[in-house]
Amino acid sequence: MRINYGSQPNTADPGQLWSALLRLAMFITAALALLAITLIGMFVVLPLLLFGGIALHFYLRYQTRQSQRRSADGVIDAEYTVIDHR
Repeated sequence: MRINYGSQPNTADPGQLWSALLRLAMFITAALALLAITLIGMFVVLPLLLFGGIALHFYLRYQTRQSQRRSADGVIDAEYTVIDHR
């Protein structure tokens, strides 16, 4: 039987060691997940948004110029039906 009268600073409880390793592993996993999300956002999502915005800008410019060309001559392009009442 061993009697412990005081704390022994050089001995570590195995439970504390596993707890510290588990916390370190969780911290590393969280840091890697955050890094992966950031990199995917920067190199995948951001370029897609930029190219989509640029494409939308040019498409809207094209549509605006086409509509200005059509209405420039002042003629309304429509079909009419004439009903003659006698």
